[in-house]
Amino acid sequence: MKKYFCGLVVFVSCLSAGAFGQSTVDTMRYYRAQIDTLDKQIIDLIGQRTAAARAIGQYKMDHQIGVVQNKRFEKVLEDAIKRGKKNQLSETFIRSLFDQVHKESIRQEEALKLKKESR
Repeated sequence: MKKYFCGLVVFVSCLSAGAFGQSTVDTMRYYRAQIDTLDKQIIDLIGQRTAAARAIGQYKMDHQIGVVQNKRFEKVLEDAIKRGKKNQLSETFIRSLFDQVHKESIRQEEALKLKKESR
């Protein structure tokens, strides 16, 4: 706590003294650009994953296989939690993320079924 407080005091002092220099702005700009690029990649990867889920959904429909495969999801989630921990991501975050990704995959598969039924 002491280190954090001292760092905060120095940071605030630098701001008030006008010492928030160009190198700090350049550093922040660099990391923000990196985050923007990574965010785009995340969306593209989720899009690719969703396309694969739609292909699986089509296969499941063609072979009368149920949409939800709980054992498969649990294995995927378990692996993701392990990988997340290696990347300093909390289990809660990984569970939440994969829950949403899984829900979207289910939504995509169900949309395929509805589209086929409406033909």
